[in-house]
Amino acid sequence: MPALRLFAPEHPVLKPSLETGYAAVSGSTGLLSGAALGLAIMFSPVVPAVNAQSTEASMFVSVLDESGAPVHGLGPTDFIIEEDGNQREVLQVKPATMPMQIAVLVDTSTAAASTIRDIRNGLVALVDGLLDGNEIALVSFGGTPRILVESTRRPERLRDGIGQVFAFPDSAAYLLDALVETARGFERRAAPRPVIVAITTEGVDYSNRDARQVVEALRDSGAAAHTVVLQTRLSAPVAADTGFGFGNDGRERDLALNQGPRASGGQRIDVLLSPRLSDALTALVSVLRNQSEVVYARPASLIPPEEISVRVRQNDLTVRGTPTKRTED
Repeated sequence: MPALRLFAPEHPVLKPSLETGYAAVSGSTGLLSGAALGLAIMFSPVVPAVNAQSTEASMFVSVLDESGAPVHGLGPTDFIIEEDGNQREVLQVKPATMPMQIAVLVDTSTAAASTIRDIRNGLVALVDGLLDGNEIALVSFGGTPRILVESTRRPERLRDGIGQVFAFPDSAAYLLDALVETARGFERRAAPRPVIVAITTEGVDYSNRDARQVVEALRDSGAAAHTVVLQTRLSAPVAADTGFGFGNDGRERDLALNQGPRASGGQRIDVLLSPRLSDALTALVSVLRNQSEVVYARPASLIPPEEISVRVRQNDLTVRGTPTKRTED
């Protein structure tokens, strides 16, 4: 079954830029593919400046203070970037202005039934905060992952899609499948700045993928994954004869929710009360809107680094970074 296209080539990509930010992470690009989904984001990749001795590489970076608020005003001397343990020269720090390709994954399983209204309100806050200058797709994963809205910049389409978010009875979540398929789609389409925001409950997950596959797909794609977890353990169980794959004790899901963001430059956000979801997503909007691009020198080499990390010299700040995808990758 051919992959569905979530992202269409609506307009050209602006050259990327970065602001200040911080956190250690390695990464790549992503999209929905496989039998269920495919986020086909058609954008021109960034072409770094090259000379005989070195190339320029960069990372999209978030730097947060102890309250979780973005930090501004940092320069090249504030950042430390290492590739496979080797420190690189930081050349420039600038606001991240490259448009984002955002896939929002929404739990519509039975476990989300009591929180659907709050989820819809949160989606409105997220879309209103991120749509300007970016493209957003909406995907549900209560049952087999399904595209509700293909990638668009049109708010009315997204609002219509949000209105289609309902919890399906006797349905399990397929979060890990949705994450892998989305990341693979981003990879196939060479999305220049892919972002995944997954809003999920703690209900039963019947995915056929495991946490290791999620992390690998995120790294291969360059997508930054942000997981927002509604901690509601009171949801009804899924009937044993619903025909959904296989259940598990939640260990793989929990590993993916933790390791996926850590490996891709995103973050996990836990929401104890669903009415606070809108506030949590509004805070995430602020983080994404205030990222920086940190440009650094990389020695010319045919072998790309396996691990890239970024941190700042100030100890009371948190840094998260996602390497940009290079043309030759």
